[in-house]
Amino acid sequence: MISAKKGIRAEEVRLQSQHVLFVEGNDKDSIDPHVLEVLFGQKIRIEPLGASFSIKSVAQALFSYHPTYYFLIDRDHHDNEFIDRCWKNFPDQETHNLLVWRRREIENYFLEPEYLSQSKFCRVSQDRLEQKVLQCANERLFLDAANYVVTSIREELKRNWIQKFSNPEEFSSREIALQRLKNSNEFDQHRSNVDQKVSADEVERRFHEYLEIMTNGQDQLEFGVGNWLHMIQGKKVLAQVINSGCFQVQSTDGTAVTGREKINEVVKDLLQKDLSVQPADFVGLKQLIDTRINGETQLR
Repeated sequence: MISAKKGIRAEEVRLQSQHVLFVEGNDKDSIDPHVLEVLFGQKIRIEPLGASFSIKSVAQALFSYHPTYYFLIDRDHHDNEFIDRCWKNFPDQETHNLLVWRRREIENYFLEPEYLSQSKFCRVSQDRLEQKVLQCANERLFLDAANYVVTSIREELKRNWIQKFSNPEEFSSREIALQRLKNSNEFDQHRSNVDQKVSADEVERRFHEYLEIMTNGQDQLEFGVGNWLHMIQGKKVLAQVINSGCFQVQSTDGTAVTGREKINEVVKDLLQKDLSVQPADFVGLKQLIDTRINGETQLR
């Protein structure tokens, strides 16, 4: 149902015309909006917009109507070529003002012990913190590798493998239409493709391939070896690390802060430190958005 909103105040109009960065998350307490609000301050509105597929759809739909809306999603299944193109061409009509984190999730950027240990809430040495990150990541290594196999196969099978028909003359009767449909070679091709992708040999090949990428052939994870730090499910690992004995956060009444609130306090403290110690993608994102905002301001 569509309705018109009446009695809009002047400040609402100004707010609606501002630059807005839409990110993943169900509410303002999700880590993505929490991190970016600290990083940008009052320069831009940060709004959580659910899962990545929702954000991509909105980005495609709203680009031509709202060029000052920007969209940032987790890496998920996107490859390096697509991600590099998003960052290089931003803002660009082909990418719909869309940016994709180069690491799996925003939490992965906080798993660097040198960076994470600078939090005022950290109660252990950088070496001890490194051991804790490795421990938590090793515990889910095979799970995450298996899930990469599932995701890769699932995404490939979503591809548009058959085109809809368009010529009414080829479907002049019930019998002819059914025969035309059943004789389409694409069904046999797709069936063969599915069988190949879900075969035991192919599943095993992909599993070992992802493990190799993540570990570079090592039995145990090491910092600087393999791409696991970018690929592991950072949300889970960071939560384990921060909610362990490695960090202590207290509320104003002296009680211990736990859970998501504790994670948010730790990342907020880190983001308030000098820009020179921030992850390169955080700095790059801020520069891109700042340039865009400053350029729009100068045009007015």
